[in-house]
Amino acid sequence: MSVKITDIKVYSVEAVRRNWTFIEVETDADITGLGEITLEMFDTGVAAAVEDYKRILIGENPLETERLYDHMTRNKFWRTDTLSTTVLSGIDIALWDIKGKDLGVPIYQLLGGPVRGTVRAYGNYWFLGATKDDYARTVDDYAKAAARAVDEGWDALKWSPFGSCAYTATIEQERVIVECVKRVREAVGDRADLLLDAHGRFNLPTMRRIARKLEPYEPFFIEEPLPPENIPAMVDLKNSTRVPLATGERLITKHEFLPLLNSFAVDYIQPDIIHTGGITEMKKIAALAEAFYIPMIPHNPCGPVATAATIHVAASIPNFMFTEYIDLPEREDVLVEPLVLKNGQFDLPTKPGLGIELNKKVFDKYPPQEREWDHYKPVRDIQMS
Repeated sequence: MSVKITDIKVYSVEAVRRNWTFIEVETDADITGLGEITLEMFDTGVAAAVEDYKRILIGENPLETERLYDHMTRNKFWRTDTLSTTVLSGIDIALWDIKGKDLGVPIYQLLGGPVRGTVRAYGNYWFLGATKDDYARTVDDYAKAAARAVDEGWDALKWSPFGSCAYTATIEQERVIVECVKRVREAVGDRADLLLDAHGRFNLPTMRRIARKLEPYEPFFIEEPLPPENIPAMVDLKNSTRVPLATGERLITKHEFLPLLNSFAVDYIQPDIIHTGGITEMKKIAALAEAFYIPMIPHNPCGPVATAATIHVAASIPNFMFTEYIDLPEREDVLVEPLVLKNGQFDLPTKPGLGIELNKKVFDKYPPQEREWDHYKPVRDIQMS
């Protein structure tokens, strides 16, 4: 007997800097699939878009993931906007969760099986303390926090040493940027890879100059050194520095990654599973990148459902390197059982589907909050001392 989709529910919880938005796809077989549609500054928009997708999904067989993905993309006239593709991504993840539960296996087994026994993660927000007002402020603070994070088991750390710089940087700001990276490198030595996030804020000559100054400290990459839209500019930057480059968190579907890969504009691609098309599309993007010998380092700053989905794809693709992860112990109870992370490595889930369950009983403790429209407003300058 075929399974049918009966409803899609939306839940939102506050998660410190952003709200996490989850969905549950319900079926007539009493199997529920989990997805995530977190999209910064568009909480109400993604929830409304779920209602539009429901009109074409209720009554469909959730096990037919490829057909439904094609149906949701090919028949959508406006095809590559971030909002609708984020909702599509969350739905796709939920359908895979249902399929895994229906067949009694983890999702990665349906993607070809695991090619690795654990999934490596890099730490973000390691420079924050126990409260929102407790964070690294000086280059010395960052050095101490980095050493502590490595002692706790992390072997790859990402942060933005660029403070509130936008478009360009003063001589003093560049001096602080370089000193921060230098001090962190001295603090961790060769025990950790250092990943730098520029959030696409700089113009080409400024980033060309900064990247050259950072070369002695061997960053693993600079993420989004330029805004992502101009591929020739990224090629120019790549040809001017020895520091590897990465981008892709704001690219949608394989179609936007293809020209990036064709141009060899970056050393690593960073698709985000809840924005670029879910599990179905993430697997295709990985295969596309594999043909160019380009590794994939998933962008993943959102909630635990996105992390779980990323782990399943990462477990199944040969060209995976590591994934982003923000440890948020104050929201650990959002899952019935938290994901298992040891020394910067995720164990592979063993339960069917995604292998996780939302703990909806605690959601009332974390009502969603209105957020700043400006993504960069919370950014603070780093001080020399």
